[in-house]
Amino acid sequence: MERQFLELLNFNINVPSSVYAKYYFDLRSLADSNNLSFPCEPLSKERARKLEATSNSCQNKFRDTNPTIRRSHSADQLTNTLNNSIVIS
Repeated sequence: MERQFLELLNFNINVPSSVYAKYYFDLRSLADSNNLSFPCEPLSKERARKLEATSNSCQNKFRDTNPTIRRSHSADQLTNTLNNSIVIS
């Protein structure tokens, strides 16, 4: 569903292999320079759950310490705005 939504917005969701490889190796180098491990094995479901929990915790802490930062509006009402007539002059 997310892919279809992005395609409706004409958002290019494909990443060329050269760009993917560049960022992959940049991230590996960054991890090495900061003495962090960069896993070689695929992400397990358990590890994904832990990462999501950590991400949610950090996001909540950030939100609590920065309550004035406004987030973007939801696209939930996008279908309603698409039905409106638009006049371009």
